[in-house]
Amino acid sequence: MTYSENKIIPKRIALRTQRGVNIFDINNIMYCSSEGRYTFIHLNDGKQIVTAKLLKSIQMALPDALFCRIHKSYLVNINYVKEFNILNNKTLILNNNEELKVSCRKQPEFFEKLNASMSLV
Repeated sequence: MTYSENKIIPKRIALRTQRGVNIFDINNIMYCSSEGRYTFIHLNDGKQIVTAKLLKSIQMALPDALFCRIHKSYLVNINYVKEFNILNNKTLILNNNEELKVSCRKQPEFFEKLNASMSLV
C-alpha cells in the first residue's frame, strides 16, 4: 500500500545508513539513484545519503504524488524538474542542472504525474 492510498503523507523520512539513522524532510529529496543494492538519496543542499535499501523500498516509503520512477535506476521528485529534453536522449534536467535519463517505458507515467501536479500547456 502506498501513502497516496492511505491518505497519510509524511513530511519526514528516517533512513538507516552505515552510521545510524538519518532523518530529513521529504521535500528536500531531489532524486534517488540506485547502484546494485545501494540507493543514493540526493538532497537539494548537495548532500548525498547512502542506504543499503533497494530503490523500490525507498519508492514505497515516499509519497506517490510527489515522486516518479523515470528509469530503473532513478526516482525523481517532480518539484525539482526544470525541463524535459526530448531531443537530447529524453533526459530530465533538474533545478541544479543535473541530467537524468528517462526510459521510454516510463515516459507516459512521468507525463501523467507532471500533468497531475501542474498545468501542462
